[in-house]
Order: sequence, then C-alpha cells, then structure tokens
Amino acid sequence: MKNILILALLAFSGISHAMDAKQLKEAALKACDLQSANMPANMKEQAKKICVCSAEKTDYEAVLKAQTSGNTKQIQENAMKIAQACTAKLQ
Repeated sequence: MKNILILALLAFSGISHAMDAKQLKEAALKACDLQSANMPANMKEQAKKICVCSAEKTDYEAVLKAQTSGNTKQIQENAMKIAQACTAKLQ
C-alpha cells in the first residue's frame, strides 16, 4: 500500500514540470481509485481510505520543490511518514 503511493508520487514528480500542486493532488486521488479497484474486496475500503488520507495530507508544493531539486529521497521519506500516520489513524 505504502509502496504504491510512493511510486505514484515519484511518477507524478517525474511529470510534475507540466503539472501544478492541485493537478498532482487530483492525479493522486485518481490513483487511489485505480489502486483500490485492483484490491481484494476485504481490503478495498481500508486501502482506499489510507490512500485518500495520504493524498490529502501530502504537501504537493514540497513534492514539486523536491522534484525540481532532484531530491526524490525526500519525497519517499515524506510519503512513508504520511502513509504510516494515515495507517495508524485509520486502524
């Protein structure tokens, strides 16, 4: 679950030069829908809640800055912290 969000953020950061923070957030929320569609029924609702929580709490301006500076490690670290916080909050 966390890895999918990180991969999505990294993918979005790779194309972020053509996107602003609002568009990145919208793309992340769409990715949550796509991701949850492929989950087993018993995990679908929880996975989507965690993904949406993570997408809502992500600072996309920081993602854009990190991408511009080439600091993808920082994007990964932030995504992991957010995903862990959302997981803990929703359990």
